[in-house]
Amino acid sequence: MRPRSSTPFVLRHLIWFLVGAIVIFFTLTTRNFLTVGNFVNILFNASVLGVLVIGQSCTLITGNFDLSIESTLGLSGLLGIWFITASGPPLYGSGWMLSPALSILLIHLIGLGIGLINGLLITKMKVNNFVVTLAMLITIRGLTLLVNNGQTAYGVSQAYNWIGLGKLGPIPVPVIAFLLLFAIAYVVTTYTPFGRELFAIGANRNAAYASGVKPETRIIQVYMIAGLLAAFAGWMLSARLTNAMSSMGQGSVFEVFAAAVIGGISLKGGQGSLVGALGGVILLTTIGSGLNLMNVSVYWIQAIRGLIILVAMLIEAQKVRYMGATTGTGGTKGR
Repeated sequence: MRPRSSTPFVLRHLIWFLVGAIVIFFTLTTRNFLTVGNFVNILFNASVLGVLVIGQSCTLITGNFDLSIESTLGLSGLLGIWFITASGPPLYGSGWMLSPALSILLIHLIGLGIGLINGLLITKMKVNNFVVTLAMLITIRGLTLLVNNGQTAYGVSQAYNWIGLGKLGPIPVPVIAFLLLFAIAYVVTTYTPFGRELFAIGANRNAAYASGVKPETRIIQVYMIAGLLAAFAGWMLSARLTNAMSSMGQGSVFEVFAAAVIGGISLKGGQGSLVGALGGVILLTTIGSGLNLMNVSVYWIQAIRGLIILVAMLIEAQKVRYMGATTGTGGTKGR
């Protein structure tokens, strides 16, 4: 009896082998990398990106995507502080002086609303998802500039800033929130009918519809989830920084896509795992942390991360080709 090849197992969990290789490299080349404090710091820095990746992964699984999440993050983070602070210098808030709880509720409702509009335009109005979410990205960024005339709003509320700066014991609150959300998303997408329907829609929308799934409803829902999580990420980032600029989050959508796809979430839909997406987030953040410890120029860090992303994507493409050749299906749909 021939022993089973370990190649499929390695390919399915490739992202974690890449993370392991990066950790070993930086452990051998830097002094303070392999410490508890540094790993907590890596998770802390990964928290905002990770929350965005959860929402993006859900849309990608259905065969869609959302370019507008970075602008939703920026608008939500700015409004969260703007609603609760005094107008004019030095805080540049609205002067409305809403309670932090009401402000937090409002920005999450705004995130849900943005996602709902995206979903309705894509499903009911049949507008291309690239066009809709790109237009929304530009529109929301413009609104963010209008809200405060390009001024930076400064947050001084401890209740609001707790999500970004608070700790439960030695662990930062953003780390707990990030990992908890990933755990919930993994359970929902893997073990519930809702999650199975998302994969079915991404794999074959017509077949999913024929089996009783309502693709349009589910797609609207995942865009609302993406908007909600982008608002949560905006709250978390503005609380961490204790300020919000109109440009906050700009360009982050590229890292979000990279983390999700490197982690095995297919751009075509119907394939991937939230565990893999988590690996993509950890990989990108670990690279940034290790290069900082090596005192590499920030400009080189961007170039190196881009190159590593390209290499990882090439490896991922070869993985899909190999798995497709061995199964005869053109790729895997396992989670």
